[in-house]
Amino acid sequence: MTQPRHPAAESTRKRSPLPWVLLAVFLVALGVVLVPKLIGGGDESPAPVAASEADPLLTAADKCDPAKEGLKLSDKNRKLTVNGAGDKFPVGLSDAAMTCVFDTLGVPGALSSRMTSTVGADGQLEGEWPGFTVVWTNDNAKGLDLVVTRDES
Repeated sequence: MTQPRHPAAESTRKRSPLPWVLLAVFLVALGVVLVPKLIGGGDESPAPVAASEADPLLTAADKCDPAKEGLKLSDKNRKLTVNGAGDKFPVGLSDAAMTCVFDTLGVPGALSSRMTSTVGADGQLEGEWPGFTVVWTNDNAKGLDLVVTRDES
């Protein structure tokens, strides 16, 4: 005769937790991928300024001179030529736009003060701050003109 099965013997048999662990890992990974998309509304188009923030010279040109009257990028966006407005040559950047350029590029206060306080008799001067070099002339008639070059890194 056969012996009857004992229900207690079946319940003591252990099942592998592997399927549950794999399911939990899958759900966590799915949550990591989907939750940011759901919260962000699915809009993945970058903001125009965000793309140019990696390039301070491009940011300055876009932000400080939207009319494109006094800033010119050249040398594969490594060089920014700034033409300030003067008494006899009013076409160029205003003082407010020049301040915008200094702030956007992170020009130290001492250097920007030095640039704005020089006169035509001083000739062409040079300066630098981390990541950039600048040469400039400042004349009341012609305005503050400078060329900012991004250092190669």
